[in-house]
Amino acid sequence: MNLIRRHSDGYNFIADQDSGVTMRWGKTVNDDPYRAPIPELVDISISNHCTKGCTFCYRDSIPNNVFMSLDDYEHVIQSLNDERWGNVFQVALGGGEPLEHPDFIEILEITRKYNVVPNFTTNAMHITKDIAEKIKPLVGAVAISFPNIRSIPLSKAHIFIDEGIKTNIHFILDKKSIKQGIEILEGKYNHLLNGFNSIIFLTFKPMGRGKEDLCLELNDDLKKFCKLIDGHSCHLNIGFDSCFMPMLMHFTDTTIDFIEPCECAFFSAYVDENLNVKPCSFANHNRDTYSLKEKNFSEIWNSHWETYRSAQVNTCERSCKNSSNCRGGCPYYSQINLCKTENPAEALI
Repeated sequence: MNLIRRHSDGYNFIADQDSGVTMRWGKTVNDDPYRAPIPELVDISISNHCTKGCTFCYRDSIPNNVFMSLDDYEHVIQSLNDERWGNVFQVALGGGEPLEHPDFIEILEITRKYNVVPNFTTNAMHITKDIAEKIKPLVGAVAISFPNIRSIPLSKAHIFIDEGIKTNIHFILDKKSIKQGIEILEGKYNHLLNGFNSIIFLTFKPMGRGKEDLCLELNDDLKKFCKLIDGHSCHLNIGFDSCFMPMLMHFTDTTIDFIEPCECAFFSAYVDENLNVKPCSFANHNRDTYSLKEKNFSEIWNSHWETYRSAQVNTCERSCKNSSNCRGGCPYYSQINLCKTENPAEALI
């Protein structure tokens, strides 16, 4: 077992690099820390190049052949090293399509050289046995991102699965796919899910090529989906992105210890292919953006983002059992803050 440990008066963190399991607590095990002294996870876009052209791509990726250089990538990883706290625990590599980066294997090797666990998301087009054999000793986990469970390229996915690589599904939850999301939780696609590690539901955001009319609505379908979460029949472990946390808090009986409000700038960060650092990969403005070419990461994390953090206060007036644990939803897209209200309101049913 390869453990990373960080301990201070108000923040304690243990992570197992082999399993990916993490534990975090504050002054006592009953306290939640306000933020981490360095992020636990950093999303890194190593390009915005992709040849597939998915209609839902939030980054509007195209075949532009613009890739983060190996020197720039190593600079990013070095920047995430803190003299006192050590390295960030893990990075999530994206793009663009990571497997189209000409130096992708070298990027994984650099990441491991600095004792950081690399994970990545792929559209699966370029998965081969050769790629699987090369990345197996380097990656923590891989995710295959799709909006339709029936369209997942199982033959490609099972190349990774058969190689023993922990393989997850990222299912994009929008107004159209919510019905299939219900069916997934009802267990109707269990026959397609053999071998996968888990399925993570990602909240659709109207960014890039993603159109606003696909945003989730607070309707009977979404409520049914939420009600199925506590007693779902899906054979896989299920999880959700931070954007869906208010729904979990309000509609489910999930133990609050397993629900984390938005982690952006508190426990995670984002770096794009141009070395711009943002609280979130879905940030739709540059107000809190700083360049690693001009500032060191510690300065950004510990000084420049304090204003951002102090603004993340829950102003929702709805009656909710977990309101004290919620930051009030996404600061970038009001369209996905489905249960938030500025006026006193009863709990949703």
